[in-house]
Amino acid sequence: MSILGVDVGTTGLKMGVFDIFGDALLLTKSFSKEYDINIYNEGLFADIEPEKWRRAFADGCKSMSNELGEVEVIALAGTTPGLTAMDAQGEALYPAILMLDQRSRKQAQQIIDTVGLENLMAATGNMPVAGGCSLASILWIKESLPEIFNKTYMFGHSNTYMASWLTGEFAIDPSSASLTSLYNTASFDFTWNDSIAKSFGILTSKLPELIPSYESAGNVKQLIADQLGFRKQPPVLIGGNDAVLAAYSMGIENPGDVINVNGTCEISLVCLPECIASVNYNVRTHVIPNRWLTLYVMNAGGKALEWFKGLFCREMSDEVFYSDFLPLAVDSWLDRESTVTYVPYLMGSRYSQEPLKAEFLGLTHETTREELAAAIVRGLCKYQGRHLNEVGQRVPISHTVYLTGGALNDAIIRAKRKWMLDADYVFNEQSSMKGAALLGRRYIEA
Repeated sequence: MSILGVDVGTTGLKMGVFDIFGDALLLTKSFSKEYDINIYNEGLFADIEPEKWRRAFADGCKSMSNELGEVEVIALAGTTPGLTAMDAQGEALYPAILMLDQRSRKQAQQIIDTVGLENLMAATGNMPVAGGCSLASILWIKESLPEIFNKTYMFGHSNTYMASWLTGEFAIDPSSASLTSLYNTASFDFTWNDSIAKSFGILTSKLPELIPSYESAGNVKQLIADQLGFRKQPPVLIGGNDAVLAAYSMGIENPGDVINVNGTCEISLVCLPECIASVNYNVRTHVIPNRWLTLYVMNAGGKALEWFKGLFCREMSDEVFYSDFLPLAVDSWLDRESTVTYVPYLMGSRYSQEPLKAEFLGLTHETTREELAAAIVRGLCKYQGRHLNEVGQRVPISHTVYLTGGALNDAIIRAKRKWMLDADYVFNEQSSMKGAALLGRRYIEA
């Protein structure tokens, strides 16, 4: 009995077939494919054609064709927001607007001015910001592209789009809906906030049905099953936000549990016993009842190191940079004072209405590229450390931090222990995909 876990990430898709062996899940075959996102208009716009998600999924099915016959359920994890305007057939009318996007700052402020920040925080648990707030992106489309807005049958995120393509049904889960500014995150009651929607002329009929992460949006359509190589028509679980499912895969369910996700973005999540809102971070519902998770995002985590390599170390291969140069640079500055600091907003901030920029400060004629690289790592670590300190004022933080993501090595972990939090760090790979698969096992065993 097999489960297909799918992780629609910001810059790439991963999928894997998992078999159930007693209480364990065994990954028997996996596939990954990267795709380009669109960053333009001086970095203020960030989006992607959702067709790239479909093509990557189809390529994965082709690569794993021998395993698809035994798949009993498909479970989704997805980047959110990936705000997608769709027609009645689920076809995208415009590129999906990603959380890196900054085009809707005016609309985010309009939401705050209209509803009131206190009311928004009490109901939705989040301050609206460009890119990280679906309502702001919807209002930008309404104002800037009225023809697209008027044609839109449904607004959803990446899991809504993928589930619609596979099943013909529109749905979304609370962990994905939490950053829409339209969902009642604090009450976690599977309802859209009619009052906020009406304030902006948004029909809740244009928002997907809210269902639990472990429930099915529908079965794969026969035509799609035939095209992709499925011998059955497996149900498709709506799943949830990729970072939340990463937390789920590692058993993050007790208040104070922490996971740190290292990819294109760097994200720290702390499990909460209630919706403890702040203007300094996001709050998502968990995929399990009566739990919430903070979501503290640095838009340019691994992306900052990628940028640095391309600018300062372009003569190096990826292997040399990440395995040799970066560990040496970090270790050489772990126990030394540096005059150089890195202000880490290379791709803006999800928690600011202002277009924050990155900076290097304190450079001298003796500054080396090794010191600059160490400053980037230190700046990213201290940024995440501030979040853990803030949340720790309300919820005792666990002494174990779970790690996942591809932008990690031993030196980065040593840096986290030094500059982020003095704790035990436990690494686990492919956790968003595994989290989706765990939802699949729950569905099968229900």
